Amino acid sequence: MHRFIWLGLLVGMASCSALKKAVEGDDETTEDQTDPTADEGAADEGEVVNTDHYMEIRSKVMVELYTTNDDGQREFLSWDEAVGPVGEFPFGSIFVAAYKPEDEGRENYFDEHTVTRPRVTGDTYRLQVDPEATGTINIYATLDVRSDGIVGSAEPMGIHPDPIEVEAYGEMTDADIVILVDWDRWGPGGWGWQDVGGYVPPVDADGDGIIDDTPACQLIAIAGNVTLNMAYSGGNGMVMLLDNAGGGPYQQVEFTPIPTGSGATADYNMGVCANAGLMQIIGAYDSNGNGLVDPADLWGAYVSSPGVSGNPLMIEDVRLDEVHVDIPIGGGGPAVSVVPFVHLSGMAFPESQPTFSSFETVEGAGVDLYVVALQFPLSLDMDVESFGEISYAVQVWESSVLGSAESVDWDLTVPANTIVYLYAFLDTDLDGIVNEELEPRAYSGVGEVAALSTGEEGISDIVLRLELVPRTEK
Repeated sequence: MHRFIWLGLLVGMASCSALKKAVEGDDETTEDQTDPTADEGAADEGEVVNTDHYMEIRSKVMVELYTTNDDGQREFLSWDEAVGPVGEFPFGSIFVAAYKPEDEGRENYFDEHTVTRPRVTGDTYRLQVDPEATGTINIYATLDVRSDGIVGSAEPMGIHPDPIEVEAYGEMTDADIVILVDWDRWGPGGWGWQDVGGYVPPVDADGDGIIDDTPACQLIAIAGNVTLNMAYSGGNGMVMLLDNAGGGPYQQVEFTPIPTGSGATADYNMGVCANAGLMQIIGAYDSNGNGLVDPADLWGAYVSSPGVSGNPLMIEDVRLDEVHVDIPIGGGGPAVSVVPFVHLSGMAFPESQPTFSSFETVEGAGVDLYVVALQFPLSLDMDVESFGEISYAVQVWESSVLGSAESVDWDLTVPANTIVYLYAFLDTDLDGIVNEELEPRAYSGVGEVAALSTGEEGISDIVLRLELVPRTEK
């Protein structure tokens, strides 16, 4: 059985908060990316922010690889197999952030950490959260898989699935996060690299509601000025092309601002595919100085008048000039749409018995119920202790809680836009081993397997009917 760190995966929007860090080498070595006194407001007054009472989360983030076999099942791929025993990490930076997913706005993202040179063995991240700012946080991580310096909407991500209570002077060291990466897609020669450097947008030229085939991309130019309406402290930024739903970026161009006294300005000229339709032109300035355009930076957009977003922009087959970008717009929150967490929820019940307590048990010991979203397909005789290392999330009902219940409602927090293997198990002899002979299980997925796509909105009303099924891997 493969051993994995508890997976927690994108992109939350950390505020420009007290500590912006990046791991450069040894696990114990960190480097501040900005002045630790740079809390918004306090820095303006020259005050030093006291972080002694902040809670510190210090744990590991690492990337695990998988391939897909001919049956459509995921298979673990070791780094030795992928890059050799002395191979280097082939992707870009890793961005880790603490935020509250039920809230919106930059003020609800509390700290972030960037691993600028990740290693195949994993790296330590550190977050410090003000207990006076929030009572709970969630943590996610995302990988700049293409090394293009941008945290995009489709990057691989990982999550720590459980909310973390924030306590003054508290410490937490068991919030490890794993980011799963499809090696077939993102390894050397993978199919995911086919669209690098060009975006062929969906085009409905005749308006019949059917997307036309677009065999080639004919580039047109979009050009204008970028204005930073803020104090400029060095560093670059990006102008990017997003779709109207916030997905992307599909194209980007870097700019280097020139200080103006009250801010900074730059020119840009970006090639995009003609006849792309309604798209968004957005900009971001690397305000936290980590070399990555991420949700913790200041973001802006194409403006139709100062401070007013002009998006979406109709892109046809002619050059567009004077498409000017202001940064920030509004509160400067990110324009890229990223959904780190979604919920899978539903009901579980015994198919052949009226209640959970109706199952025969060893010496009347009772039964325990597990609902679990695994990273990889099921193995026979699974030790429930391994769920913390090979699952995205798990819920447990002990026999004393189940009692004579006819069903239970369950809810799992899992990464968005990934595949999970969703099961329910009954441990009828309370030996901590499930999927044994004569132990009921249930699964939900497509094609008589447990693989389930989480999407961007999650799935509710999933019914898990626990029954005895052949002891085969599904």
